[in-house]
Amino acid sequence: MHERLPYERHPRFRRLRDYLSAKAPAGMLPGRQHFDPLEVPELLPYLSLVEVVPQPGAAPRLRIRLAGTQVVRYHGAEVTGRFLDEIISGPDAPEIIAQCLKPIITRRPNFRRAAVAVPGREHVSYERMVFPLASNGEHVDMLIITFVIDMDEAYSSQACARDALLA
Repeated sequence: MHERLPYERHPRFRRLRDYLSAKAPAGMLPGRQHFDPLEVPELLPYLSLVEVVPQPGAAPRLRIRLAGTQVVRYHGAEVTGRFLDEIISGPDAPEIIAQCLKPIITRRPNFRRAAVAVPGREHVSYERMVFPLASNGEHVDMLIITFVIDMDEAYSSQACARDALLA
């Protein structure tokens, strides 16, 4: 059986992939300068723009420059301006951060499906795609992340039906 690409898991993933592909200069990665939020308003609540902050002699840190309204809702607090390692905790934190760092090296999008503890609630399942951005077309200096959280009611029922079919 042919494995489905992660992009096919949700329309948000496909929309962002198609948008960024159309904006990328030939043979290069798109940069933040190519991303116009007004062209993808339906994605904005579910997006985070993340700055790659180099650290001498260590892995870069990731600073959230913009968090959509739904991303803030899922976290239970404003996360804009904070580093990822400040808002993600627990035993899975190093793996979650490592997965977000992968596109910096590979220059390719990265998919993850997992559960995360949300303040005041049980663990919430989510899927996310991280897309690399490079202002010079080559060196990744930002990431754009889109989320699908099982709390998204419209998606939740589709996910349950899909997962039942795939089981």
